Amino acid sequence: MRCRVSVYALSVAILVLAVGLSGCGSKDKVKNENAPIPGRDKEIYEQASVKARKGRYDESRLLYNVVISTYPDSEYLPLAKLAIADSFYLEGGTSNLEQAIGGYKDFAQYFPTHPRICDVKHKIAHSLMRQMGAYNRDASKARQAEFQLKAALQSCQMSAFKPQIESDLKDVQQALGLHELDIARFYINNRQAYKAGESRLRDIIVQYPFFSYYDESLYLLGVTLIEQEQPEEASEYFTKLVRDYPNSEFSKKGRDYLEKLGKPLPTPSNNDPAPVRPGYMGKFGLILGNNGLDISRDGVLLSREGTEKDEVKGLAKPSDASGATGTRAIRASTRQNVDAPAVSQPAPAAAAQTPAQTTPAADNKSDSKDKKEKPPKKKKGILGIFK
Repeated sequence: MRCRVSVYALSVAILVLAVGLSGCGSKDKVKNENAPIPGRDKEIYEQASVKARKGRYDESRLLYNVVISTYPDSEYLPLAKLAIADSFYLEGGTSNLEQAIGGYKDFAQYFPTHPRICDVKHKIAHSLMRQMGAYNRDASKARQAEFQLKAALQSCQMSAFKPQIESDLKDVQQALGLHELDIARFYINNRQAYKAGESRLRDIIVQYPFFSYYDESLYLLGVTLIEQEQPEEASEYFTKLVRDYPNSEFSKKGRDYLEKLGKPLPTPSNNDPAPVRPGYMGKFGLILGNNGLDISRDGVLLSREGTEKDEVKGLAKPSDASGATGTRAIRASTRQNVDAPAVSQPAPAAAAQTPAQTTPAADNKSDSKDKKEKPPKKKKGILGIFK
């Protein structure tokens, strides 16, 4: 009995020792199949750009997000963020433009010193300008666009985009000036609410100095002050009207008011022509919402013509298929050289026939045989079903 116990104990000890020794051996390294592959971020980014240029925006955004989430240290990460915003901008529509604004603002927050930052800020304003409607409707988008343009102009004084930003700011302020002037006319002409009209006209004169109806605003402000029994202040605006806009259609009316008030007529400071205003069809277009804004429909990196900007072209391109291995090499080997001349194959001897052996009768027979052998064409469309 004791012998059996000792043998059992010895076997258990040997088993424990064997397990312990096996645990002290070298551990096999487990390969992480989900680890990022070097250079893969570049390929995914270019695949996403191809889909975006083809108008497949949802698929492109999925691939751009793969670059952002999988390769946080990639040089393509800021470009992927910017390209996502561009895809929303190119797609258009109110909801997509709002998504583009959010994407551009996130880019400006995370990459404030990026070389494209002024273009991004300008594109935020363009996203708002594309949502502007008629001047006699809601002006909230126009006010937001004006705010963004002023902010971009302040931070991009040395940028190449400064002239375009200034031009867009004048266009937006023209639409806002028409909005305010339309309300002021309604208060003055329809409601005789001169105080309400005065506040609107003062906003125009202070905020929109390049407004094409600035002369009319000066005249109407002087009239509202006359109606409120403030002749001294009214004469100041009439004087400014006659001095700065001598050829305006309202200049004569301003001189008449100055003569009635007993004020001296000022000497004109210039001989500029009357302000250019839209005609009948132009006004009709403004009412329908055609503000005449020159807005680029291209993004910062992506364009509607299917081209990429210099920021992407400057980065390294993937290697050619001829130098690759695996699937790329197989695809490259199966390609045909279009530039190389085609090699003609020798025809079978039985099919060869000299011109002397051919006769017109044989040609006619062969032509008739070919015509008989051709099956009749099936008619397409709804009527072809019943044939």
